[in-house]
Order: sequence, then C-alpha cells, then structure tokens
Amino acid sequence: MKYLPILQELFESDSFLFLIAGLLVSLILASRIKSRKNLMISTGCSLLLYVLCEAISNLHTNYAMELLLLIIGTAAIGSAIGFAVMLIILPLIKKRKGT
Repeated sequence: MKYLPILQELFESDSFLFLIAGLLVSLILASRIKSRKNLMISTGCSLLLYVLCEAISNLHTNYAMELLLLIIGTAAIGSAIGFAVMLIILPLIKKRKGT
C-alpha cells in the first residue's frame, strides 16, 4: 500500500465516512439516470477522478492538499461503487417495469 495512500488511509482510519457520503450521493444521482451508457460514463469518470487523486497524492505536496485529495479520492471511490451498483440494478428495474 506504499503507492496507494488513499486506499491505505481508507482501511486504517474512519475516512470511510467520505466513501459512504460519495456512495449515497451517487445512488441518488444514478436513480435519475435512466441510460446505461450514462451510468458507465459516470462510473468511469469517478474512477478517473480517484486515480488522479491517488497519483497527485503521491507527489507529497502540503498537508492541506493531501487532506483534500484524500476526501475527494475517497468520495470518488464511493461514487464509483454507487454508479456500478446502479449499472447492475438498472436492468432489473427496467425488466420489472416492463412486466
């Protein structure tokens, strides 16, 4: 975990609250998105944001920047999980409404 400080911090502290917040926000947003393509784009953007935060946090800037990157990166992980869950649930919802 030497090169993944955001994931390391997620498992070692209570920063999972930011993950839960990102998850809840993404589930609310994803419930409004009806297109599978848009959900895939949203999941990809969330993962890209996480990777960007992870890469920038390895540069060892100041502590305020690292804290901000930790919060944004952790919320992005939660957001990616939320959009991915809706990718799985969306076909089930459409099938149920169709019958």
